[in-house]
Amino acid sequence: MTIIKRVIITGLIAGFISGIADLIFSVIDLFGIFFPIVLTVDVQMLAIYTIIMASIWGILWALLYAFFYDYIPGKGVSRGLFYGLIIWIIAPTSNWIISAVRGYYLWAIQTAIVTFFSIGIVYGLILGYIYKE
Repeated sequence: MTIIKRVIITGLIAGFISGIADLIFSVIDLFGIFFPIVLTVDVQMLAIYTIIMASIWGILWALLYAFFYDYIPGKGVSRGLFYGLIIWIIAPTSNWIISAVRGYYLWAIQTAIVTFFSIGIVYGLILGYIYKE
C-alpha cells in the first residue's frame, strides 16, 4: 500500500471516530451546565454532518501529520497527542472567536471543551496509535 493511501485511511479512521466522539459530547448534554444545548436540526442530521466533516478534516489533518511527522516531538501515541493538541488550538479558534464576538461566550466555552476531547484527545490518540511511518 502506498504511503498516501495509508495516510488517507488512517486519517479517515481517526476522523470518523473523532466525529462520533464530537457527536456524543455535543448531544448528551454533558456540558449543558454552561448553556443549554438547543439543536436546530434533528440528531440524525447532526450525526451525518458531524461524522462526515470530521472524516474529511481527519484526512486533511493526517496528510499534514505525515508531512510534519519528523518535526513533531515524541513517539507514537504521545506524538499523536501533541499533534492533536496543536490541531485543537488552531482548528476551532475561528468558531470560538465568532461565538465570543456575537456574545455567545458560553457557547465558546462549550465548543472548546467538546473539541478538546474529540480533536485534541480522541483524534490525537488514534492518529498516534494507528500511524506508522
